Amino acid sequence: MRKVLILGSNGLLGQYFIKRFSKDYELICSSVEKENFSGYNDIAYHALDLASRRDIQSLISNTAPDVIINTAAYTNVDGCENEREKCWEVNVHAVAGILESNFRKNPVFVQISTDYVFDGEKGMYRETDKPNPRGNYARSKLAAENLISGADLEYMIIRTQVLFGTGKKVRPNFVTWVIEQLRRGDKIHVVDDQIGNPTYAPDVCESVYRLLEKQAYGLYHVSGRERISRYDFALRIAEEFGLNRELIERTSTEMLKQDSPRPMDSSFILDKLVNNIGWEPHDIKGALELFKKELAI
Repeated sequence: MRKVLILGSNGLLGQYFIKRFSKDYELICSSVEKENFSGYNDIAYHALDLASRRDIQSLISNTAPDVIINTAAYTNVDGCENEREKCWEVNVHAVAGILESNFRKNPVFVQISTDYVFDGEKGMYRETDKPNPRGNYARSKLAAENLISGADLEYMIIRTQVLFGTGKKVRPNFVTWVIEQLRRGDKIHVVDDQIGNPTYAPDVCESVYRLLEKQAYGLYHVSGRERISRYDFALRIAEEFGLNRELIERTSTEMLKQDSPRPMDSSFILDKLVNNIGWEPHDIKGALELFKKELAI
């Protein structure tokens, strides 16, 4: 059975990767926390900080994984503007440390990246479009992409966006935030000028699983298949969960005065993904229906 090392396994994507891969692969999981949040207690778990090159390189050398899936990142976009050293330590230097490991066999490296590598001026981006990152988070993620694409091993760079799902002790995401606020009866202000493809996190894991099975390596855009503004997405969430749409008010990105710039339209074209695996992620209605069932468990 092939071995898969999941880095950042306690995060949102990490927990879903464990669920999808646990039946068919031998998993080795790692996150900074002492506790394994996944609930899969029979899976090997190692608590370590990716900033420690010695520790991560030792883990890779000792376990000799066939695949490394790196979901670990500093994803607080505004935080990355204010904590630049931490941002680069986690998002770039840690990746460099992994790539400099003494591999007993060359693994496939799967890196989770972001739509933020684009400036968002045109939208409907393909993998062949030239990145133009505008914030420190975006620049750090593109730098990691460049390290990986220049390394002497097979890789997948998976750009995704507007992720939602649930898991133990995971940070709120856009969908869970909207649901929580509306259930409390609180008004929310949502931007109507940021456009993207909301993505149900399990669809990313399914896409990576299928790409690995086909050995279809390279750069891929992986997201939900519908392009929509955050405001309109919030309305769709309220509709699916039977919540009060009147509590959702429009605002603009300019009004929020965020520390880091956001791409206004970072929507994806998914043709490369779909053509390679013969499967496509869910539309918004289908994804929200699945998520609603998941929350009801």
